[in-house]
Amino acid sequence: MTLAGAALVALFFVLFAALVLAGLIVGGRTARRAREARRARLARPARQLLLAIAAGDDDPAQVDELVGLPEEVWLAVEPNAVALLGKVRGEAHATLVDVFERRGAAWRARSQLKRRDPVARATAAEVLGNLGRKDALLPLCDLLSDPDPDVRVVAARSLGRIGDAGATQPLLATLPSRRPVPAHVVATALTRLGTSAQNALLAALDDPRTPVRATAAEVLGLIGAVGATVRVESALRADPAVEVRVSAARSLGRLGTRTALAPLLDALEEDRPPVLRAEAARALGELGAVTAAPALSALLADPDYAVAHNAARSLLRLGNAGRAALVAAEHRAHVRPRHSAEPDAGPDPEVLLSAAHAREALAAAELDDHRKQTLAGAQQRAEVP
Repeated sequence: MTLAGAALVALFFVLFAALVLAGLIVGGRTARRAREARRARLARPARQLLLAIAAGDDDPAQVDELVGLPEEVWLAVEPNAVALLGKVRGEAHATLVDVFERRGAAWRARSQLKRRDPVARATAAEVLGNLGRKDALLPLCDLLSDPDPDVRVVAARSLGRIGDAGATQPLLATLPSRRPVPAHVVATALTRLGTSAQNALLAALDDPRTPVRATAAEVLGLIGAVGATVRVESALRADPAVEVRVSAARSLGRLGTRTALAPLLDALEEDRPPVLRAEAARALGELGAVTAAPALSALLADPDYAVAHNAARSLLRLGNAGRAALVAAEHRAHVRPRHSAEPDAGPDPEVLLSAAHAREALAAAELDDHRKQTLAGAQQRAEVP
């Protein structure tokens, strides 16, 4: 065979292979679309039953119909059922849980936790969490170290839904691990555990790992653990990590106890890190202690924007005393100094800076008041027949 003939043969095989590959791709897409269309047809009647239950219709006949669906139909509608299970509450949720349990969904989900497919593992974890299966606590804790980050997140959220305090330490332990779960996901899950996790969270404030202490301090405020105030105050004063002290300041604002005033005022000192001072200024507003007004007013001229901004917004939250301090700060910018070597000298830069932050806060308050009045007026007009 000549060189030209060999080249033609090679070209033919290349074109043939390309045509076969294109045919396989098109055929695969067609088959996938056909499967999806068939699944949609199978699921359509069952979806109507699910929506009826989600709307509060707990007709036993409809429940029995869902439980008795052929396996092929249930598998087609199961993704919709799982999604609804995570959204509905009350009787509708209890009814859907009954459907899942009677169909053996919990057992099937447990068997899926070890699947190689991460989507299957995540779906199984979600189902067990939505069903509130406390017997799934240990396998879900194992998934907190799953190689797939999405599976870890779903496992953490599911542990929060189950609400067993035994998940507290495993959830915290994921934060500094080689395969971490995002801190906000862990905090949300721990918050859902409620006060039952308080003792474990208090113990975590002594953990040598900074992310664990910081999240524990944060969650104690989120769950309203007033009994932990003294320990959180200690963390604000003495913890070596700024991250932990910031979380402690935020929690003290949420807990709202009178004893938090002194450590929060101490956290405003100039030698403290700016991020801590800003958080302490914000927390004093949540605390609502009118006696903090002078300290917050002094911060209006702070060179750090976040500190001054938070102080101004916190003054608004202190009521009339706070607003009066803002008005006074704004007014000082218009007062000409009486004793000045320069007759045309205006206010010094600190006074102007204080006035700017005060003016911003007062404008925001005025806008908020106007918005509330507009909404109230609209509601009154809607009530008029």
